[in-house]
Amino acid sequence: MVSCPRCGHQNLPNATTCYKCGTALPAPAPAAAPAFRPPSAPAPAFTPPSAPAFKAPAPSAPAISPPTAQAPAPAFTPPSAQAPTPAFTPPSAPAPSAPSAPAGATGIDSVEEYARQMATREAVRKRNRMIVGGVVLAIIAFITVRQVQERNRKAAAQEKLNYAEKFVELEKRETGAFWNCVMASEVDIGMFQKGEQFQQRIESAYFTQQKTFADYLTNECVPKIERARQAFGGLRDTPAELSAPLDKYRETLPKLQSGLEDYAEKIKSRGSVKDTDQLIQELGTAWHTTPEINAETAAYEKFLYCAIPDLAKMKDGQEVLEYMKDQCYAKDPVVFMDRVRKDCGPMLVVADKEAKINPKSVPTWKQSHKQGGILEEEMRQLQAWESCGKKSRKGKKKEDLEQFLLAVNEYMAARSGVANAARGIQEAAK
Repeated sequence: MVSCPRCGHQNLPNATTCYKCGTALPAPAPAAAPAFRPPSAPAPAFTPPSAPAFKAPAPSAPAISPPTAQAPAPAFTPPSAQAPTPAFTPPSAPAPSAPSAPAGATGIDSVEEYARQMATREAVRKRNRMIVGGVVLAIIAFITVRQVQERNRKAAAQEKLNYAEKFVELEKRETGAFWNCVMASEVDIGMFQKGEQFQQRIESAYFTQQKTFADYLTNECVPKIERARQAFGGLRDTPAELSAPLDKYRETLPKLQSGLEDYAEKIKSRGSVKDTDQLIQELGTAWHTTPEINAETAAYEKFLYCAIPDLAKMKDGQEVLEYMKDQCYAKDPVVFMDRVRKDCGPMLVVADKEAKINPKSVPTWKQSHKQGGILEEEMRQLQAWESCGKKSRKGKKKEDLEQFLLAVNEYMAARSGVANAARGIQEAAK
């Protein structure tokens, strides 16, 4: 065996390159030619044994038997002599020949070719191992990158969800405090679906403190919505998915504030509205039941001709009722009663109920109280005034809250938009 001077690998004696690393090996020393030995003396010639002499057997006496016809016996033919065995010829001594190529030269070429083939195969195997290793590393790298990307994606989504939770907490603390104030009780704003639900709760709160509710809204609730505006205005680094919905939410807060301020201003006149409607009933009853002119009946007479401009042209009380029906049911009762309360309501205020009234100051009195005139014993006109007043006050409540309810609808839509965006982030994170 020949050791490689580089790696120490043991190679075949006739190898020219190392089987393992391919380094050239030192050439082996040529083998010494064998010493000449002369052929030995030839062996003596082989002498075959001679064939034995043939002896014919002695004839025996025939047995006596009656003569029968027999076929003639065949003539005896003695066996022929065996062929002589050829003589043994000893091998002759080999003739001298010309010197041939050293033994093992062909073997050396075969070993070198084998080594080259093995080196080639090893190089191919090495290359294949490198390719397989590269593919495996690529797959591992791909899986690792995907896992990292997935973790990063989920981490980014979680940050966005944390921001959404921050919004929810801020909305509950700041905007929730505003709604609790407006409705005079703790409420879950997520339970409201329609504007009518807001109206009912706010009106219920109004009836608990009718005289002070306007001031309560202005002094207690408006500052809370202002703090909510400041809180949401301070939010920074909003995720792209939540940016647009949150901007819309912010835009609704000033509208809620202006709508509430408008509502607080309008309900201040509700007390005077009910007072005017009450005076219509009180003085109207006196006008129907008292035939004489006094301060209250004269005031109601003037009120009627103010409220119903064409009253002088009407023949009887039925025409008055038809007019009331048209104004309060066919048309808008709020518009009609607002005009009546504003323009004619002050006439019902009597400073001195005991004051004497000159009949000439009420020229329509006789025409109104004549037989078959607008005066009627059933007092159906008072019932019409009462019904029209209630209908107008109900419509007035809705009108008072109209601006605020519009802002509420926008607020609820924006709030839902933020919630939907947060749900979209959560679904994408799965």
